[in-house]
Amino acid sequence: MTKIISTISSLLIVLLLCAMAVEINAQAGVFGKVKRKIESDIPVDYAAFKSDDSGDIALEVYYQTYNYFFKFKEDGDQFRAEYRIDIKVFDKKKNVVGLDSKDKSIFVNSVERTKSLSDFRTSQATFLLPEGKYRVELTLTDTHSRKVMTREFEVNLGSLDSRKPTMSDIEFVQAAGPLDNEASVFAKGNLTIIPSVTRRFGGMDEGNRLRYYLEMYQGVDSSENVLMVSLLRNKSRGKMVYRDSVTVVLDRPRVMQVRDISLDEMPPGDYDLEIQLRGRRNKKLFEKRASFSVTMTLDAILKHDFETVLAQLAYVAESEEIDRLEKVENTVERIKAFNAFWRKRDPTPGTAANEHKSEFYRRIQFANERFSFMRRNGWRTDRGRIYIMFGEPDQLDDYPYAPDTHPYQEWHYYRQGRYRKFFFVDENEDGEYRLVYPYDGLYMRPDF
Repeated sequence: MTKIISTISSLLIVLLLCAMAVEINAQAGVFGKVKRKIESDIPVDYAAFKSDDSGDIALEVYYQTYNYFFKFKEDGDQFRAEYRIDIKVFDKKKNVVGLDSKDKSIFVNSVERTKSLSDFRTSQATFLLPEGKYRVELTLTDTHSRKVMTREFEVNLGSLDSRKPTMSDIEFVQAAGPLDNEASVFAKGNLTIIPSVTRRFGGMDEGNRLRYYLEMYQGVDSSENVLMVSLLRNKSRGKMVYRDSVTVVLDRPRVMQVRDISLDEMPPGDYDLEIQLRGRRNKKLFEKRASFSVTMTLDAILKHDFETVLAQLAYVAESEEIDRLEKVENTVERIKAFNAFWRKRDPTPGTAANEHKSEFYRRIQFANERFSFMRRNGWRTDRGRIYIMFGEPDQLDDYPYAPDTHPYQEWHYYRQGRYRKFFFVDENEDGEYRLVYPYDGLYMRPDF
């Protein structure tokens, strides 16, 4: 009898612990059940232009949403997420002077894409406002999980009306082309301009370029030619690294410009792009400045930082291969050895593309964009290393607000090869997630 009672008690304790675990996981995964945490993962940016239809200024607000933000539900043979975006613009008196609200849905065709760290969409909202100072608040609400994320920022809209030529803000560009849909939120005149919300450029493919868009306005005076000067300055070194100029004829009220600058020789870092309009006798008429970052470019890293090349290749190379590469001394021979390394791993020899090489450096660039911490590039972090070695997790469980513990993440890999589970814990709650034992992710049991 005593043994039976003991057994029943043990079962009750197990059931109680399971119930507590379910409740803890529910609280960690569903933000609506605990104190709402304000996230800052939504990339946002903005630029201001002269309005076509009024004397107001067109404030364009850009934002990106990633699949892993949302909870997806099965919908037939697809998976569906639903969310709401609310963007409010407040004036100095805290009155709402602009409002844009949209309900949106996302459909994907695989479980992997529901947790994707790199699958995103770019959106835009436009507000017509008089010059002045404003506060913009963007709120994203996930319908299924009730997770709420917000971003806030200040803008100062100056007048674009003048007797002299003036200029819009600089909009960094992800893609540009001819307009094929007049109803598109990205339409500008006869062009489609999709913003680069993160302002991050570079990568490990050849031909990397900085692209930007701006508008020049004629002013009240009669049309005149202006010299448009583009300058790039490296912030850390404090010196100019690029300069060009082109004459622009202001023969109409608005002149649109899409410009490219090669990044092949630019080392990674933070930069300022400065655009100047100069008139007669080289007199400065107007200028704008905006910051952006270069993650890395293949040419620059091979020529200026071969040690970093080797440190990155160590994620996928044999130690003997790294030893051989370390012995190569001059730049020309290093490039040859580097190309030979990747030719051995080309799954489609004889074609222009090397899919393994492209995917490897895509992962490095993504790691830099999503996992960088303080002055440490994302590829050097624990999450970046695992992402580069194993790719997108098949399942990502994020617990940023778990009771009585630090924020943590679990990454599961099970669709290819052996099952692995990696634990990352933000022990200092400063955004740096460190990998904890077992470091190879093996000999773990699935908990889903």
